[in-house]
Amino acid sequence: MKYLLLFVCLCSLHARAQQVDSLTRDTLSDAQIRLEGLGQSMIQSLDEKQRLVSGRNFLITLGRALRIRNSYYFKFDSVKVMSCIYSPDNRFRIFTWNIVLTDETFHYYGVVQLNPEYIKTIKDTSGLKSFYPLIDRSSQIKNPLDTTVGADFWFGANYYSIIPVEYKKQTYYTLLGWNGHTKMSNKKVVDFLYFENNKPLFGKPVFDLQKKKPYARLIYEFSNTATQTLKYVPKKKYLIIEAVVPTRPQDYGHPETYLPDGSYDYLIFNTKTGIWELKGLLRDFNFE
Repeated sequence: MKYLLLFVCLCSLHARAQQVDSLTRDTLSDAQIRLEGLGQSMIQSLDEKQRLVSGRNFLITLGRALRIRNSYYFKFDSVKVMSCIYSPDNRFRIFTWNIVLTDETFHYYGVVQLNPEYIKTIKDTSGLKSFYPLIDRSSQIKNPLDTTVGADFWFGANYYSIIPVEYKKQTYYTLLGWNGHTKMSNKKVVDFLYFENNKPLFGKPVFDLQKKKPYARLIYEFSNTATQTLKYVPKKKYLIIEAVVPTRPQDYGHPETYLPDGSYDYLIFNTKTGIWELKGLLRDFNFE
């Protein structure tokens, strides 16, 4: 029955996508073409100021497009500089993209757009918006592991996975993302998204690694020559995090030298406590 309901929901979405009229589709296609051009400028311009201006105009152009009725059903899939992922329950989608600065650090942009069909199910819509721009303030968040932030004070990342979890009849979303930190190191980010008073919030103390207290988000920094595995395995309901460690004692405290060691922590979400709990260490795990 669960799979039948999912199929019905997907068919309903497809039917509504077909209801986007030709004029709206043309308008959104024009916006998409402009986004493609701005995206190329964000990447190819040799001038940092121009890249930032293009990034700002990209966000403005996307915002104008998302104000158009039924824009949720337009994929913008030809804009290759921007990723777009949908929550598995289809309540929202998240756009993320970045700009490389002259010092080889990254500045991030994002937008959370709600599904109009989901908006119709919300009883109290006071203060509700159809989409929320995300403003990257990563460098200003003093304690990112312990801090809850709103859309206007976001810890920037390019998201590639959304994991819905249930606690006390409310749905929360675990986000997996990549952050190109500096020219020496990258980061992987595990964040936690939820909606309170119709506003998206990021970070909640739900990640229990058996330390003194749960973390609001998890951040792993490692050498930019390496790749860390960070993924969710639905069949097992495991959140898999590959350990990154210093390879020499003298490198401890210098995460730009850290490398994956081939072992994996795994966490399972406890629906009774609302906590991602560390369960143990895995080696040679089959991720299928």
